[in-house]
Amino acid sequence: MHLTAASELPLRALSTLFARAFEGYFVTVPDAPVLFDARVRTEHISLEDSRVARVEGEPVGLVLMARRGRVSRVAGMGVLPVWRNRRLGGAMLRPLMDEARARGDARMVLEVIEQNAPAVALYTRLGFQRVRRLVGFSGALGPESAESTPALVAVGKGDFARPLPEGLPTSELEEVDPGECARLLPEGLPWQLAPATVAGLSLPARAFRLGPAVAVLADIAAPSLGLRALGVAAEARGQGAGRRLLHALAARWPGKPFTVSAVVPEDRSARFFEKAGFTQTALTQLELALSFAP
Repeated sequence: MHLTAASELPLRALSTLFARAFEGYFVTVPDAPVLFDARVRTEHISLEDSRVARVEGEPVGLVLMARRGRVSRVAGMGVLPVWRNRRLGGAMLRPLMDEARARGDARMVLEVIEQNAPAVALYTRLGFQRVRRLVGFSGALGPESAESTPALVAVGKGDFARPLPEGLPTSELEEVDPGECARLLPEGLPWQLAPATVAGLSLPARAFRLGPAVAVLADIAAPSLGLRALGVAAEARGQGAGRRLLHALAARWPGKPFTVSAVVPEDRSARFFEKAGFTQTALTQLELALSFAP
């Protein structure tokens, strides 16, 4: 096996390879060049630093590497089904770890589905350590209350929203740039929810403001409202602003479920969904990190 730069392949070919490398995975990865391109741009994936694994010249796997500052991230690593269980994962990732260390990166991070025991074991053997668990939720919006509202919420799968409380000012929803939401988010969030990621979102993602809260939806034309992020101004947190915005969005697009994926830190942000009546989904992720010594 040898590795070549992913930039040597056209985007459409990379999209197909990525989808094939994740066949039979815990979640479906579609072969969609438009979505793949959006992911590359938004998550700061470097195709020059990403690698295609080849055997006798034929692609058998792919490692996507993202970079911001002195932090690199394994944005996705997969192997074609017929080439699995041949210890290719470590052989693919170790050279990229060496490259990151050589260029002076401070650390490498990744997220892995917790139920994917072989992958968790691989990353543990390579020296990655657990940072925190990331969870997702499903369900309907809970009743309005002034309970604590988090700085951020994120994506997954849910059920139909409950009836909107009377008098909610849906007409006051204002469409804004996703950067308005990014400016309300704290640092230290997982890569997919970080301000730099949210600020880079483009159509079909759209952002909406209600008072001091701003939410970003993945695609309002989709069957569900994929909530990418929700930020609340610091002075307004804990006063129900985030929940009112969610209810207003549910009223604007009635009958559509919200989706919240397993990228929400298992902390105060997660408790927001629990208090709202959502149920945690079965799949969870672990955020892992590998620190490079000076």
